[in-house]
Amino acid sequence: MSDPDINKNTKTPETLKSGNTAGRNPEPSKQTTSPIVRILAILGILVIVGLYVLSFVASISNWDNAFNIFTGALGASIFVPIVIYLIRLFSNKNKDN
Repeated sequence: MSDPDINKNTKTPETLKSGNTAGRNPEPSKQTTSPIVRILAILGILVIVGLYVLSFVASISNWDNAFNIFTGALGASIFVPIVIYLIRLFSNKNKDN
């Protein structure tokens, strides 16, 4: 008396042919990112990296505003990704309608 559902990990010729193992979908979902979101993400990365480079140069050069530039870079590290996420969130909602 053996139950056929006991050993679900065995691959039968039918599952090998179809490529569908363990009830999973063989094709992953294909999501595309709009070019505007990609451009915004690249610009956000450039802004954040540029602010950190500027704060590094300011600290080496002993500028008076070096600390303010560094806090601006820290703030941008938090604020810019949130803004990009919100733009992406709202652009996806408009795409669905």
